[in-house]
Amino acid sequence: MLFFWAVFSVAQSSLIDQLHTMQVNPRLKEKVFVHTNKTAYFPDDVIWFKAYVGDSLNQPSVATKILEVNLFDNNGTQIFSKKVAITDGSGHGQIELNDAIAPGIYYLQARTNYMRNYGEEHKYLQEITVLGKALPKKTNEKRNIYDLQLLPESGNLLENIENTVGIKVMVNGKNAEFDGVIVNEKGELVTSFKGEHEGMGKCRFYYKNGETYRAQINIKDTLITQAIPTGLKKGVSLSVDNSDEDNLKVYLKTNEATFYDQIYSNYTLLYHQDRQLFELVSVARLDSLTGLIETKKNIFLDGVHTVTLFADDQPIAQRKFFIETGRKQTFVTVEQSEVTNDSITYLLSSKEKKQTLNLDLSIAVLHENSEVATYKNTIKSAFMLSPHVKGYINKPAYYFNTKNKKRKEHLDLLLLTQGWTRYSLKEMIEEINPTQKYAFETGFELKGEIKEDTKHKKLVLIPKGLRIMDKASLKDSFKFVFQNLNVTKGDTVRVAYQNWLGKIIKPEKIAYDTVAVKNTSNLSITLPFTRTNAVMNQTIGLDKSKNDGTTLKNGDDTIKSIEGTIDLDEVTVTERKRSEQYLARRKVIQKYEPVVSDIGKYYDLPIPEAASKYNTSLMEFIGSQGYRPRTDNNVQYFLVGYDGMASLYINGKPVAPEQLPSIQLQINDIENVMTHSTVILRPKGRREKLTFFQVFTKDAFGEETTTLFDKFIIKNGFDRAKNYYKPLYVLERSRPSTLTEVDWKPNLKTNNKGEATFKISKDYHLKNLSFHIQGFSDNGHLISKTITID
Repeated sequence: MLFFWAVFSVAQSSLIDQLHTMQVNPRLKEKVFVHTNKTAYFPDDVIWFKAYVGDSLNQPSVATKILEVNLFDNNGTQIFSKKVAITDGSGHGQIELNDAIAPGIYYLQARTNYMRNYGEEHKYLQEITVLGKALPKKTNEKRNIYDLQLLPESGNLLENIENTVGIKVMVNGKNAEFDGVIVNEKGELVTSFKGEHEGMGKCRFYYKNGETYRAQINIKDTLITQAIPTGLKKGVSLSVDNSDEDNLKVYLKTNEATFYDQIYSNYTLLYHQDRQLFELVSVARLDSLTGLIETKKNIFLDGVHTVTLFADDQPIAQRKFFIETGRKQTFVTVEQSEVTNDSITYLLSSKEKKQTLNLDLSIAVLHENSEVATYKNTIKSAFMLSPHVKGYINKPAYYFNTKNKKRKEHLDLLLLTQGWTRYSLKEMIEEINPTQKYAFETGFELKGEIKEDTKHKKLVLIPKGLRIMDKASLKDSFKFVFQNLNVTKGDTVRVAYQNWLGKIIKPEKIAYDTVAVKNTSNLSITLPFTRTNAVMNQTIGLDKSKNDGTTLKNGDDTIKSIEGTIDLDEVTVTERKRSEQYLARRKVIQKYEPVVSDIGKYYDLPIPEAASKYNTSLMEFIGSQGYRPRTDNNVQYFLVGYDGMASLYINGKPVAPEQLPSIQLQINDIENVMTHSTVILRPKGRREKLTFFQVFTKDAFGEETTTLFDKFIIKNGFDRAKNYYKPLYVLERSRPSTLTEVDWKPNLKTNNKGEATFKISKDYHLKNLSFHIQGFSDNGHLISKTITID
């Protein structure tokens, strides 16, 4: 093996100067992972989730306080949007589904405002399934559409050397098995290949000068022929060998035409992970046709890295590779520690070689044979792989599961087939370290205007029942703004003057700008192996196929496995037509969600025409539903029905029992009545039904109500995170255990011994539980572990 003439540890100064400029003002690259309590839900379920926001080193991001979590349907239309409060890099919340959600595939998307600096692709995306009855299967047959990509390893093929080519194959948006050959212009066999993993494969062949080649690929009994990209007559090829445990090997190859007519004076290899630079290696002059440069792997971090080849400051080739150092490996165990009459206590223990870690964790507790928990993402894949790879990755968690023996080979194949786009050094630096256009979000704003003459210039913000929250100055235009507020939707606040003595004075005329900022958008779904901008990338499309929708397996009414396909190409979808019932329900939910955060669980109680005609009282209407005020001592009243008790709320506020007899509301004063029921456990295992009535008055009824809704309710704030509760079908055992959950623990933090305890309600029907554990530490250790206990 011949080596290049000389290798130096520093590169030319102009390249160093430009890279140094990037390092002087570096950009943080935030990453997001969302851990859900499961991945398949019934339409009456709640999606419970824990969100993790990390920085470039996988440590909790302290810069961002707001995370936007959206749910999109299979067409890319936004269904729900939540603002999650992030503290020390994590936060939790929920999305209440309802009967307007149809069975099918949905997408949970999450990102911070700052992540938008890195483009629309830089976001977290997770597939969610909503279970239910199958959609009618379409009978009309449609032809297939094929997407084939032939991707040279370093971006270009080069004549008179052996080249490596990555191959991607999709049919109707899904990866497909394939095999094939490469033949020359005479039809002679040059090499053969086959798919190795998830529609990906590779091959090597010697590209003779002046020759043309084509690939013949067999896909599902269909033969596709595609031209091989034309090879360059001059250039340098870069290839990576990542199979050695200790050293990364980078090969540089050139041909005689380039060797005897060298137009560049210097070649440089840059090893980096985004803006983190690890090594510069400069080659003064090509002194042979093949060269090998070895680099110790211990200089790198964990995750995807890139090696870029420069020729006189111009990037000419690039290759991604993955490093797994094991330096931040943490061992986690779970075992029973105590059993009482009603619960089992578990002890979680973590061990690290040199230190005790402060872990922030979430645990989804499910049955071992659960059919509603197919986790395709983990915090490791979301932090160390997805942010560094363009496009959608099918089952990224596969590459981090040590049970998969070929995971490292397949991961390298995934990175080989990333392709490469030719760009200048300036464009490369801008991609790695973009100009900041979107700031970190640290809170919300409340704006308003004083509608009266006043001598006071200082304003204070007072939450209900609390001390002064913030201060602001009144501008000459009598407008004010409170910034970076930590407020929740539905919170009530007051704005008042404060004089020079500190006295609080109420304004007589004040207008609040409390209109909610609606970030409704369409999701641009990047499919597996969506076409990249790789140099000389060619694709072929023969047919067109549409989505056949959701299918039902095993002939069961309860869907256990849902399949769905999405159209090829990047899909940007417009608002689809929805039923009048759906639109009406969504309008009601959006209106009342600021006051009742879980309004999606409630259903309308139709008001009979006779009740409106004769202006029936509210309590008479409640009585028609089977609930009436009762008392045992003429003081304490209760709403009691034949099958349980009820609670009454008016405009989001609970009605105290002693106030029930004095309610004077009439039906004509009421706009909506909504209800939902649950089951609570009483002592000795007795179950009791509890019903909730939410009554909303017309906007014109009562001065206090008008003020509450129009002026003092925070509409642009965090969505309130609720405490987890088990679904009713779990308590009633009305659905198979394989389709139900056991528990959800979103907020577990270890003590100074690396331990944390949690309880699960005792149920003798629970056996062989799986604990799906995700989280991170304050110094960037990533925890992803599934533990099964008998």
